[in-house]
Amino acid sequence: MQRNDEQAISPSLRAQRIIEYLEDLWARPHTPSPNELKRITEFVVSLPEEYRSVGLTTIADHFVNGMGLHILDVMATFQQRAEQEGISSKEIKETFDDIRSQVFQLLEVLSKQLSVQSLDSLAALCNITIALYTLSRSDSAEEARSWLYELPTTYQSELIQEKMIVDRQDQERESGNQTLIQFSPFTDWTLYKPNQGYIISGTGKALATELPWRAQSAKLVQLSLGKPAA
Repeated sequence: MQRNDEQAISPSLRAQRIIEYLEDLWARPHTPSPNELKRITEFVVSLPEEYRSVGLTTIADHFVNGMGLHILDVMATFQQRAEQEGISSKEIKETFDDIRSQVFQLLEVLSKQLSVQSLDSLAALCNITIALYTLSRSDSAEEARSWLYELPTTYQSELIQEKMIVDRQDQERESGNQTLIQFSPFTDWTLYKPNQGYIISGTGKALATELPWRAQSAKLVQLSLGKPAA
């Protein structure tokens, strides 16, 4: 009888009930605290080399997945605020048509091609991720829309530059080669204070100014979408 009752419920109502159930679960502690992350990282660093990279990448996944959720939240924020701010449904649709493919391609790349080989790379990834996360929090539809055109491209390009997004087949072919630790320009993580809204620059320094890549990346995004650059 219970199964028949569930089948009689409309899909949208059933989905809403599941979301409400998940909301209750999410209210319970479930993510690693800073102390837990520190303990996990200290343990992973002590592992033999053949296991260390997998462990570090697993920790990195936690932050990258957080960025993925943040990008989806920026999309949701734009949709909600756009309706409240009187932006037409046609304009909302056009914006999502422009950026949807790019956003979900990034999410797929991050889920399949992320690789962190050293503690320095993990620090660089956290520095990039937390800085962009802090900077791209949006309070209006226009702010959210601006970041939707820019954030996916900027984030992916920074991770590629730091060699954290790799082709798995290429990585396997090179697995027999000796690994050299390369220190990233982003490893000066002590300069970054996430609660103060500082941002990173390509020289590894934290600045309380506009992102140095912002104007250039915005043009790149427009070009990739077939729009004329300003």
